[in-house]
Formats: sequence, C-alpha cells, structure tokens
Amino acid sequence: MASPTQHDEVRKVYITCRLGKGELNRLFNLAPEGTPVASVSISTQRASTRYSAGTLSGLVDHVRNSNATGNLDDWDNLALEAADSAGDRKVAIAIDAERVEVQVSGRDATWVHGQAARIELFLKAAGGRPRRDREDRTKRLKTTLLLYLITIPYIAGMLVTLKIVEPQSFKPNPSSSGGDSWQGTVAILAYSVTMAVVYWIGFKLFNRANRAVLKPTVEIPHGSWWSRSSSADKIALGSLVVAVLSVVVAAVTLGKDL
Repeated sequence: MASPTQHDEVRKVYITCRLGKGELNRLFNLAPEGTPVASVSISTQRASTRYSAGTLSGLVDHVRNSNATGNLDDWDNLALEAADSAGDRKVAIAIDAERVEVQVSGRDATWVHGQAARIELFLKAAGGRPRRDREDRTKRLKTTLLLYLITIPYIAGMLVTLKIVEPQSFKPNPSSSGGDSWQGTVAILAYSVTMAVVYWIGFKLFNRANRAVLKPTVEIPHGSWWSRSSSADKIALGSLVVAVLSVVVAAVTLGKDL
C-alpha cells in the first residue's frame, strides 16, 4: 500500500502575455530555480513531432536544424517542465498563442507559493494578467474612463453635425414650415454609422497591439501602445484619422451649401 503524501499546488492561467526571446529566457531561468538542471526540459510540438532540449536556445537550434516544415520563426506553443529527483518540487509552464498556464507543486508550501508569486510578477511585467482577474478595481476604472472618453466626443460630434445640417433645430422656436426635418435624422444616422465603423477599427487596432505574443526567436517591442504597434497598424491608424477628417470637412462643406 502506498504511503500517504501531501503536496501544495498552485495553478494559474494568464492572458495577453508578450513573450519574446529575452522574456522567455528569463522566465525559463526563473521558473526552475532550486531544481537540478538535468531535470529541466523545454519542448514544442510542430505538426506531429515534439522537439525537446534543455535550454530555449538549444531548442531553437534543434528545430532549425531539423526537417521541420513551415516558417521556423513562427511558433504557436512552448512548454517547460522541471522537477527534482525526489518529486519535492515541480514546475510546469505551457504557452500557446493566447495564454500561459503555470503549475507549481511540491511538499514545501513556502517554495510553491513563493515561486508561483515570482512567476506571476514576471508575467504581469510582460503584459499578462490572470484570466479570471475580476477584482482589479484599477482595470475597471480605466474601462469606465475609456467609455466616458468615447462617449463625450461622440455626443459632441453628433451635435455639431446636427447644427451644420439643420441649424433650425437649435433655435428656441424652430420653424416647422421648412419641411427639412429629415435632414437632421439622416445626418445623425450617417454620423452614428461612421463613428461605429471608426470605433470598431480603432478597437481592432488597439487589441492587435495588446494581444498575446509568442516569439522565441526574436526580441519584441514593449512600452506604449504606439511603440508596440506594427508598421501596418500605424499606417492603418493614420489612414483612419485622415478618413475621419475628410468626413468632417465634407460635412462642413455640405452644411454651408445647404
């Protein structure tokens, strides 16, 4: 009969982690601290083949020197497993294109919770956050502020559009004999559709800059949203701004003609 055992175990999932070559090397050096080097294994699966090595650089070289197909700089999964010979300490990290799953277990509760906390701090510094982190009041405050910042220019623009197209609607006693009340309705609808498209494109570009990244072969940019955006996204954002300004100029011109 097997003797009773007891292990502490911490498992967490993080999203939006931006992990390039430098971040992965530091993460894989941090995670197995306190375990024998010989028990560390870093692996990835491409098609139906799994490649393994003792270090990230060794794994990258192994994949590049193999007969693997496809773009060898494009990785969608990575895993680390580290454990001591007695089974007292074990760390497992599974990374894919969307999330990072961390599992730390062992008989030493202090080491388990301490190591899990160190890994969490590292991943948060790399842009990650717990998948079910609903208690972060700062994030909720930022989201609320963002909604206000979006709503204010939307309402202001709608009023300006209505003022240009149908000035009579802002008078104390608007004349009902003009028969042009449809112009205000059309203007509001057109403006609403335009702003909906603008906000949708803007959110898509913002989410692309904040999405999870897994690039074991290259360094990735960090910093502000603008510095993390790709050249294509920056060009798209510039084109979006020009399009919005063109719509505004067209609306002003139309209002003067009317």
